[in-house]
Amino acid sequence: MTTDQAAGQWDVFISYAREDYIQAKDLHDALLECVTAGGGTPRIYLDVSRTGTPVGADWQNFLEDALRNTRHVVALYSQTYFEKGVCQWELHEANELRLTKGLRFIPLLIDPGAAEKVPYVVHRINWIPMTRPRWIDEVREAVGLSTSAARPGLRFDTPVGDAVVGHTLPPLTVTAGEGAAAWPAGGTVTVSAQPPDATLTGTLTVPVSGGGAVFGDLAFREVAAEVRLVATAPGCEPVTTAPFQVGAPEEQPSWDAGDRPVLPVRGRPVFFPDGRTPAVLDERTLTVHDPGTAGYEAVGTAELRERPRLWAHGRSRLAVADWSGRVVAASPSGGVQVHDLPASDGSRLNVPGALAFDEEDILYAGMWSGSVWRLSSGDADPERVLDHPAGVQVLAAEGGRLLVGGLDGRLTEYAGHRIVDEHDLEPVLLGIARVRNFALVVGEQHAYRLDLTSRHLLRATQPVTSVTGALPGRELTAIVDAKGQGVCFDAELAVRVGFHAVPGARPVGSALDGRLLVLEYPDGSHALVRDGRTTYVCGHPLAVSPDGRRAAVSDGRRLLILPVEELGGEGTQG
Repeated sequence: MTTDQAAGQWDVFISYAREDYIQAKDLHDALLECVTAGGGTPRIYLDVSRTGTPVGADWQNFLEDALRNTRHVVALYSQTYFEKGVCQWELHEANELRLTKGLRFIPLLIDPGAAEKVPYVVHRINWIPMTRPRWIDEVREAVGLSTSAARPGLRFDTPVGDAVVGHTLPPLTVTAGEGAAAWPAGGTVTVSAQPPDATLTGTLTVPVSGGGAVFGDLAFREVAAEVRLVATAPGCEPVTTAPFQVGAPEEQPSWDAGDRPVLPVRGRPVFFPDGRTPAVLDERTLTVHDPGTAGYEAVGTAELRERPRLWAHGRSRLAVADWSGRVVAASPSGGVQVHDLPASDGSRLNVPGALAFDEEDILYAGMWSGSVWRLSSGDADPERVLDHPAGVQVLAAEGGRLLVGGLDGRLTEYAGHRIVDEHDLEPVLLGIARVRNFALVVGEQHAYRLDLTSRHLLRATQPVTSVTGALPGRELTAIVDAKGQGVCFDAELAVRVGFHAVPGARPVGSALDGRLLVLEYPDGSHALVRDGRTTYVCGHPLAVSPDGRRAAVSDGRRLLILPVEELGGEGTQG
């Protein structure tokens, strides 16, 4: 295409990073709904759209011609935008054309964190923040377009009540008003908070499905005396909720009720599989408490040598291993066994990679060095049953067979010392669980289901970004990424529920087959998540029993045992 052919062809050129395509496409669609001063349809250049670079054209030459033959350039400022070479070329070329040819340059700030990365040469050009409720109107006016007709208004289907910091809001549905045309395929709705310093978290842009957009994981990170939610969508009038408060979590439950056991201990609580007996790890001391006594008396103790690294639950027992290779196994009666597993020959490190109980409640410990130990109950010495050359990341035991995920990312099935099957997975493996005749393995990038009869391996890409924490379970497995975005999926690798926590959160406990989760936050606080909704947050350790009936809540000095439903049940604030 020559310059003469392109002259005056484009009204708007959209410059964006490929990672921001959804926002660019929304802008493209919204501007196409407008009209030019002459009443015609505007020509909007978006490279991969139907109005962009034609099939078979030299994309680089076509892009350069389009940029030099447009009246307006809208640049979508994000942190990624300033890291891309093509985006930088478009930015500097647009600024040069602004100075020499009178081109109008309109920056659109879609990521507040990108403001610090704006180059000096264009830093004096005012941008339009996407956080403004009517940002699309500002862009439309800046590029000289006008609406072709009255736009449909959005609406929240249910009112928004007062919220609690860290607690997930009830699901919110945004729909178009009465008489509005159907949303186009691929339409999206975005919510934001005013003022922004209330820090709204969760999935803030949601695709339209079934005539509406459902926001199911919204929460606030900061207290706010008065805040509003604003919903926007391309081609629609935004809608704003009535003001409401975001308050701090109340100090609940009450510690004064006489029928509630209060233990004068501090530390991390954990319940045995029986759902009644608690154990508490205070720094390096593990203590088992008897629920059959009035004061939950201590009936067994053991000492770790280093910080705890791994936990495991069996049919009746639980176990914890520290970074030195010491493993403590405990039973509800108070019996404890302490095993100091020896390091491999010539190795200075003796770090446990995984713990696993089999169906007979026998504990296995796999080490980074590759040794696998069987730790029977009673006074029997640890038995070294296997040496896996690639080391141990994850481990499962059942039916006399071992599944070992090595540091090389390969999953190996052993019958005794004989290798039965092998599968190459990925370098970082985070957890494994036996579910009926399947093995579920969680990796940083994928989830795997291995049929232990047919040896067929099913692999699914994780629905969230690189996973940093996983809690495999028999019914639901919970995973969470570094941003705090998490999901629970079932044995078919189908996502059953999603949730959003603070960045750095990790799952540390579950109940009711994974429908009830305990998350630990980086500041040491803990949150209770019910079916994807955060309903209780406390500043100290928290645990729930496997049957979901009891909770153990710490205030830093004492431990309270109470029914789980008293911790901010469905529709309540905790």
